[in-house]
Amino acid sequence: MVINLFFVIISFMKEKNLKLHQEYIHYKNLKTYIPIDFCKIQKDDIWVDAVLYKADDNSLYVREKEEFIAKFSIKN
Repeated sequence: MVINLFFVIISFMKEKNLKLHQEYIHYKNLKTYIPIDFCKIQKDDIWVDAVLYKADDNSLYVREKEEFIAKFSIKN
């Protein structure tokens, strides 16, 4: 519960609109990822907004949009 609240607070502090095909950096591993499309995933039996993104090696990942916003920053 506290962790979810943390992500919500961080999300409001960051840019809410993700930019597709722009490079983002993960806060912990400092690797570059590129969001390629929006999608939906199930979280606790509820469909939520999500982001499909890829790594430098073209591996694909999906993450809840709020979590992506909280953990990634646009690369300058």
